[in-house]
Amino acid sequence: MPPRISNAARADIVDIVDILRLSQTQFGDQARQRYQALILAALQAIADTPSHDRDELAPGLRSYHLIYSRQQAKHPPGTVKSSRYIVFYRVANDDVIEVVRLLHDAMEVQLHLPND
Repeated sequence: MPPRISNAARADIVDIVDILRLSQTQFGDQARQRYQALILAALQAIADTPSHDRDELAPGLRSYHLIYSRQQAKHPPGTVKSSRYIVFYRVANDDVIEVVRLLHDAMEVQLHLPND
């Protein structure tokens, strides 16, 4: 079952798509494709295997750094060398994954998470 994506996470994805476009302009279409494959591999990974509990940020919150999906996202002619994004998500009562945010790892996370 595909994950639910919050409105805030959708906005994050739009920002990442803009970054992918910039990456494509600067580094070519293959760089954009590699990063896109990395994001998709990370979403699949969180669906398959629970990751780090982040209850200190919000009850039931989990996180998954995209760097952990580098090997699964190998895309010719290579992999993303350095990923700086973290997927924040929770597992809903109906066992559906709800992606809350996709944030750059240098951001002050608490300022960007919902207060619920």
